[in-house]
Amino acid sequence: MRRWVRVLAMLIAKELRLEARGKELSVLLLCTSIITSVLVGAGVSGAVLQPDVVPRLFPMLLWIVFLLSTTSASVRGNEHENEGRGYEGLLLCGVTGAQMYVAKVVVWAIIFALNWVLLCSLLGIALDQNLISVAGGLLVVGLLASLVLASLTVLTSAIAASAALRGAILPLVTLPLLFPLFFAGIELTTAVMIVGSVDLSSMWVGIMVVSFTLFGLVGINTYHEVISE
Repeated sequence: MRRWVRVLAMLIAKELRLEARGKELSVLLLCTSIITSVLVGAGVSGAVLQPDVVPRLFPMLLWIVFLLSTTSASVRGNEHENEGRGYEGLLLCGVTGAQMYVAKVVVWAIIFALNWVLLCSLLGIALDQNLISVAGGLLVVGLLASLVLASLTVLTSAIAASAALRGAILPLVTLPLLFPLFFAGIELTTAVMIVGSVDLSSMWVGIMVVSFTLFGLVGINTYHEVISE
């Protein structure tokens, strides 16, 4: 068990170094988040909506941008392994698919959570929403959502890695599976905007936890076969 955890820690460090060196995922997320936030802010401003309507639209717009930006950016998440045949080397060294999967989920969840914070800040400014008082609740929702997203997109991006049109295939495969997360996220974000905190006993939190568990179990048990193809 100690050896398994030690190898996992080395894989997480490797993933962080690769991302820090190439910035494949983080740069794409940053650019996508900035562009979409500006477009959403300009669109809402141009629509001349009533002031009381914008706060009700904010959770939906936030989640649409968050899911679209993360799923589209995930296309670049496996570029290093695909170009350098990194998966083959790790498998030959005795690293299991479960270890590689968990390491990627941890690193991607961190990147997605940072993207959530950036999006909340950008959309809050673009839509003139004061989010300081509800920042803690939004952070909890973002952390839960990032874990669910990472557990799914790590697997689906590996599945679509060999496809010529993976940039279009990945969102088409991933987004339908994220509908429960989308609705749960909107409900939780709306509740946070009203109450200021997250009710951890809520059904919507349970949906996120169940989704993370299901995606995680599937990924741990099938990632080896997926990257071996």
